[in-house]
Parts: sequence; structure tokens; C-alpha cells
Amino acid sequence: METLMFPAIEGLKLPGYRNMELLRRVSDDEVEFIWVMTFENSKRLTPLRAEANDPVSVPRAAQDLLTRWDERASFYEMRQASPT
Repeated sequence: METLMFPAIEGLKLPGYRNMELLRRVSDDEVEFIWVMTFENSKRLTPLRAEANDPVSVPRAAQDLLTRWDERASFYEMRQASPT
């Protein structure tokens, strides 16, 4: 799945895009994945938030691998990060 999503998102050249992480959690009989995208600041997210009420577009190849997915995107504000 990551071989599909990383190039697809990075190819969009989204303004303010910094990076993306794929998180994975194994739970009983499922494996959960969460994509975390980081942007320069929240002002850069305005176009994405406008589309947040639209259903999430999950590529057909990913749908074939998944049993379910969120229908709407979620946005979080970074409150604090440790210095690098």
C-alpha cells in the first residue's frame, strides 16, 4: 500500500507539504493503518479542509487490500513537538 500512496501524494506537490508517515497497529484479527501528513502550517491546509466534507477517495488498488476505511478525512493541529 505504501508503494502506491507515497508517490501519489508526493506527486500532487501540495503547497506546504513536508512529509508523510504510515503508522501500523495490529489488533486481534485486524491490522490498522493511519496516514499522517505534515504541513508547514495550518493555513496551508485551507484547500484540503474545504474538501474534508467530501468522501475520501481511496484508490481501487488500496480498496482491494482494505476491509474498511474512514469516509471523511480528519485534521489535527500540532500542539507541540520536540526539537530535532
